[in-house]
Order: sequence, then C-alpha cells, then structure tokens
Amino acid sequence: MQHLENENFSFPKCVIHESRLTVLIPVSFSISEQPDVTIELLRELYTFGKCENVEEILLDYSECEFLGLSASTIMDIILIIIVEYRKKTKKLKLFGKFPKNQMVKDILLESGLLHHLNFGHKIEYDKHNVEKFDVVSGEVGGNDKLSGTIATELTDYFNRCLLHQGMKLNNDGILFLVTLLGEVIDNCEIHGGEQATWYTQGHYEDNPIKTYGEMQLLFLNLGKTIYEGLEYDSSKETKERLEYFYERHRKFLSPNWNKEMIFTVFALQEGISRLRDKNVEGYETRGTGTVSLIENLSLIGKCDDGQVPEMTIISGRTYIKFDGRYEMEAKRFKNDPAFGSGKKKIIAFNRENEIYKPPDSKNVQKLDENFPGTVISLRFYLDKRYIQKEKGERKHE
Repeated sequence: MQHLENENFSFPKCVIHESRLTVLIPVSFSISEQPDVTIELLRELYTFGKCENVEEILLDYSECEFLGLSASTIMDIILIIIVEYRKKTKKLKLFGKFPKNQMVKDILLESGLLHHLNFGHKIEYDKHNVEKFDVVSGEVGGNDKLSGTIATELTDYFNRCLLHQGMKLNNDGILFLVTLLGEVIDNCEIHGGEQATWYTQGHYEDNPIKTYGEMQLLFLNLGKTIYEGLEYDSSKETKERLEYFYERHRKFLSPNWNKEMIFTVFALQEGISRLRDKNVEGYETRGTGTVSLIENLSLIGKCDDGQVPEMTIISGRTYIKFDGRYEMEAKRFKNDPAFGSGKKKIIAFNRENEIYKPPDSKNVQKLDENFPGTVISLRFYLDKRYIQKEKGERKHE
C-alpha cells in the first residue's frame, strides 16, 4: 500500500459522498486487452476503498464475458489491502453479482476474489475441468530465494494441466521449463527496488464447447518499472549501452515513441539486463528469459482452430504485445556499442526486425494511465491435436 501511495495511484481530490457504490466489471476485464480502461478502474477501486464515507462496494460481474487473470488478481490484491487498512477505522463491506458466463464464474470462484476472500468453497460448481496455481508472493531482496522452488512448482502445475489433454512433459521438457520459469521469477525477485512485492498465479480450464483448454499465467511486480530500473539503477556497462541505443533512436522521438518505451524494448533483447557486467562472474550473460518463454510456448500453445498464444508486458506507461506477428530472430553484430559482437536474439517489433528503428505501434504502445510496476500476462492453449501434429512435423524436419 505504501508503494501505491508513493506512486499516487488514487485519484487526487476525489470527493465521494455516497456510502454504497456499484462498480461494473466490463465485458472484457483484461489489462492485456484494455490496459487503460482496466488501470483506470483499478485506480477507482483503490480511491473508493480508502474513502471512509464509502461503507459498501458492490462488484457487478454480471456482464463480464472474459476475466483476465492479471486484472482479476491485481484487483484482488488492492481490495484485500484496502479491507485490511479499513479495519483500523470504519470497516468496508464487499458485495457482488455473479457473472452469467460460466468460465468467468469459474475463475472468480477458483482463482479470483471469492477464492482470495475464502468464500469460493461455499458455492458448488464443477471443479474437474479447472486447475489452479495459487498466488505465490515474495519481497524483492528478501532473504529466501524462491525462484528455483516456484519454477519447479509451476512446471509441476503445467504438467497437471497437460494431463487434461492426455499428455505430459518428458524429462528434457521438465528441465527446460524449470530453467525458463526460474529466470522469469528470478527477474521478479531481483528487480523492483525497495518495498517491491512480486506475485505469480496460474489458471487453466477446459473449454466446455471445444476440445482444448485455456491457460493464463501472471507474473506481477509492484515496484520500479522496467524503465526506472534501467534509468536509475543500472551497471556502468548497461548505462553506456543504453546511452548509445537511445542516441540512435533520438531522431525517431515522438508522442508515441519516447524514452521510457525505448528503454523497455531494449530490456527485452538477449543479453540485456540492468545488472549486466562482463567483469563480474555470472553477470556477463544476464538477460531476460521472458521473451524466450512466449517464444517456446508458441510452439505448443496454439490450437487446431487457429487460436494463438499471446503475451503482454505492461510497465509504467509502456504496453508491449506479443501476438506472433513479430518473433525473435538471431542477428549478427560486430563491435556494436549496445550489443557487442556475435549473434544475439532480437525482437524489434518491425518488419525488418531492425532494432535501431521504431516498432509497430500495434505491438508497442504508450498508455495514458501509469501502472506502478510490471505485469507479464500470458494466455495460451493446450490442444492435444495441435501438439501431436506439431511433434509429427518436427520429427520429419
């Protein structure tokens, strides 16, 4: 809560006279699909909840057709800390209307607000088609390094979801996924600054009218944005690389391509990290595994009727969407001040995959609202037919 206060997350000078408020959850409550609308609603809830004049909030899910796990979890975190905060003065009561959509209702009961408030078990529903990974959280800079343990638990969870399709990972697949997830969670543990908190959660559900299942994964860091970490807390080597990279983009600066966005895209490239230092053992190869995660999930995360996996990163006022339109490709550099020499995997989000040109505005956007941290949202599919077909084609390559 202190972090949200420091970031001015509530609306300033907002006067509320009503004691009972209704918040309509939109048709698509998703920070990936409607980032500005969703962040604005989250700020409204935070502002309403802190106001002692407000005694009751009714959350109306009745028209919601898609409940994004990230939006849902962030809202739950905000409401839970507000309810705790209000216990010191005048208690806040929460009420709600159930969604008509069954899959939205399942998320709400199994992985959403009712579950987090310990009310989900009081309502009967079919749990056989749902697998959840409960919220795990930690503090940045904490004494216990959880990345290895959580990565193993997430891999076990992924295997349980695969069993719904009559499949499972082999030993090589388990080792690969543990390593990949471990790097993503390690980034959450290392970055974020003082008072930062990180979270991860998962939800899988069999589609009742399709043969495949749908999975959502969340990695959330409430703390410094990617840009803030690079700008104010980077190694000397990374600062030098950043300065060169930014200078190359200066001529392209516009209201839709600014310094924050430039730094955030730079952070996604292979070998780039605010802690990177070729002179420190273990840090010379640092870089994010986040893009590698979606890159590899895209190999199995599609389904036979054409649905493709998506990942979004929201950090500060920068929105980045991975939808298969642009992919990482190995590019060769020679004595490049930002990327050194040799092959590096690059995703520039433009047709030429030219990292020194601006990205496609459909995939990298500037937000009106500011999110006080970083959200990584994944949505992909598990379809036995597609996975078997993909395996067969790869055998013949």
